[in-house]
Amino acid sequence: MEDRVQRRKRLTPEQKWQVFVESSRKGATDAEVCRRWGITPWQLRAIRDRVKDGALGALARGLGRPRKDPEVASLEHELERTSRALHELAIENTLLRGKTDGA
Repeated sequence: MEDRVQRRKRLTPEQKWQVFVESSRKGATDAEVCRRWGITPWQLRAIRDRVKDGALGALARGLGRPRKDPEVASLEHELERTSRALHELAIENTLLRGKTDGA
């Protein structure tokens, strides 16, 4: 009876993609693909669902560069403003030291 206990086969992401591509080919049956890869039909269904979710997520992002996160943009602006202020203070400090050293 222990002979019939089937262990789940772990596939890499690349292998899962290959399973999906193979199962999408014309004339390929689910049973054939599952047997060839040593997976169950529910695993094949899960692979298809994940591929669909991944594709929809990628397509939802749209083309081009991703938009900059407004919080990141705000923090970058604050960093620039703080850096300028620090630079101005360093100049003032240098000028003040020059006046006191010469006196």
